[in-house]
Amino acid sequence: MLLGVVSFGQIGINNPSPKATLEITAKKTDGSTSEGVIPPRLTGNALFAAIAAGTYGPNQYGAVVFVTAPADEANRVGQTVHVDDFGFYYYHGDLDQWVKLGSGSTIYRTDGILTGPRHMTMDGNNLGFTGGRIGMGIVSPNPSAILDLTSTQTGFLFPRMLKTEMNAIANPAYGLFVFCTDCFNNSGCLMVNDSQDPGVPNWGSLCSSNIATGHIADLQCTNAVTAGVVHSGVALSGVSFTVPYTGGNGGTYPTASFNSTGVTGLAANLDGGSLVNGNGNLVFTITGIASAAGTASFNITVGEQSCTVTVEVDDFTASVVSLECTTATLLPNALTQGEAYTGTLTVPYTGGNGALYPQQSFTQNGLTFTLPSGTLATGNGNFVYNVTGSATASGAMLIPISFGSTPPCNVSTTVSPGTTVAMCMGNGTTRVWMAHNLGADTSLDPNPTTMVSSGLHGNYYQWGKKDPVANVSTPLSPIVGWDTVGAPIGSWGAVKTANDPCPTGFRIPANIEWNSLINNTTRITIGTFSNNGNGDPSNFTAAAVLTCGNSKLTFPANGYRRNGDGSLNARASMGSYWSCTETTVSYLVQSMYFSSTGGLSVSADYKPSGLAIRCISE
Repeated sequence: MLLGVVSFGQIGINNPSPKATLEITAKKTDGSTSEGVIPPRLTGNALFAAIAAGTYGPNQYGAVVFVTAPADEANRVGQTVHVDDFGFYYYHGDLDQWVKLGSGSTIYRTDGILTGPRHMTMDGNNLGFTGGRIGMGIVSPNPSAILDLTSTQTGFLFPRMLKTEMNAIANPAYGLFVFCTDCFNNSGCLMVNDSQDPGVPNWGSLCSSNIATGHIADLQCTNAVTAGVVHSGVALSGVSFTVPYTGGNGGTYPTASFNSTGVTGLAANLDGGSLVNGNGNLVFTITGIASAAGTASFNITVGEQSCTVTVEVDDFTASVVSLECTTATLLPNALTQGEAYTGTLTVPYTGGNGALYPQQSFTQNGLTFTLPSGTLATGNGNFVYNVTGSATASGAMLIPISFGSTPPCNVSTTVSPGTTVAMCMGNGTTRVWMAHNLGADTSLDPNPTTMVSSGLHGNYYQWGKKDPVANVSTPLSPIVGWDTVGAPIGSWGAVKTANDPCPTGFRIPANIEWNSLINNTTRITIGTFSNNGNGDPSNFTAAAVLTCGNSKLTFPANGYRRNGDGSLNARASMGSYWSCTETTVSYLVQSMYFSSTGGLSVSADYKPSGLAIRCISE
């Protein structure tokens, strides 16, 4: 063993010109070697045992150790009274105690006491907890409750807003609660969205004390008027009846549905709302398929009054010999996933008998097909359906056509994959994103329901460079000639640069845009994620899906290419996507990443790493 003594000097490790008594400089700064200083590692119980031996005293003032495990509770006395957690500690000679360096304790690992008011500005970012229950005012939350608020003196205050603000909530969730301060003539009311379609909310009242329960003097079913014709054996569309009432008190009534008797198979549906003060009308929509011709009776109850509405059901006498789906025409003939569509579908028929037929309607793949009521030709003719909506899935699509007892048929068409999608970005705004990763196969559905395929992974890019450095088929091993020099500052930015590889009208997202997308969408995962930190190179199925109303973006868990040699890592265990935002460290830039268990978040990566790109509109 060689011992060296340096008097009146300074020591440098990996540094020929130390600026302090001891200065240690990292041998490498690219992360390829383990750098740092490891102090003595001891358990809290070992430090407790040192008390009896008198190991630590004034001469050890300032000694630093790393405690790998806290002292047992019985051993937290004397010098180790505060050794209740792992972390760095130094010996305080005056106090004769080990004192923790920094603050290793957090609410996630140790109990504690809040010593004063605290305020956290979330700056538009989300905070989520999973895998347990939360209690306030109680130590052990009720096992049946995800949130248990316990108090005998205070209550729970729902978000309060004006009706216009409530109605402006973008894609409100099914079951979302708010308190509307000016609903029902400024009386205010707790409201719930009971619509399962986030694009068409239906706010219902939950008040009973300050909002009157609906009451009417007389429900006049004998004066009911039916709009449309009901035929047996045909799914109803566009048929309703209106019932007058007198003596309404302005109170509310709930959504209700009343099944038919006599002729069965029908239901009269009433949307919840408010009565007028005085006389008014209630409109019931009839749905279903009548079991036979005859009279359908609906026993309805609204506003504490009941009566029976009768609706005549006619035989469905209209008939055709055949439906000619193979010669049907869709105009316009181009359907694109996720894009609004308005057009017509014309289906020829033969052997019409000249009879009347009612309106018919059905929905397929997000599109609504409505055949208006009309009269058949005597002989050959055409059914012309009005088509509206947006196709939810791409690929081959079959449109089922039926009419009475005539054998049904299917019209075949193809829905092109959507290339862009408008996503929620907060404060009622949206931004258009590319539906696929840059370099992915855009002929594939960007949003499969159960798993993604390799064709959706796309290319890998180094930050600030226009050309891809790898694709999904590139071998897993290190890439010969991999460029380890990061691109210059400003190579990408929030204003599109010449090096930006996104197509015209699009660019690399900025950090703030990634955060806005993450914070204003809901997340699920599809496919099979790998629990191995290095991933599974043969698994292309895993992905994170962000949803906002009826819009969604799917991000394959593509892993990344290592900055040092370009080898693949973490496929199927994480997804990594570039941001154009740089950090204060020249070789680090922002990126978005996710794993199977954690939410999407923004982190930092080395510029020479190879990550995927998802473009946003300029």
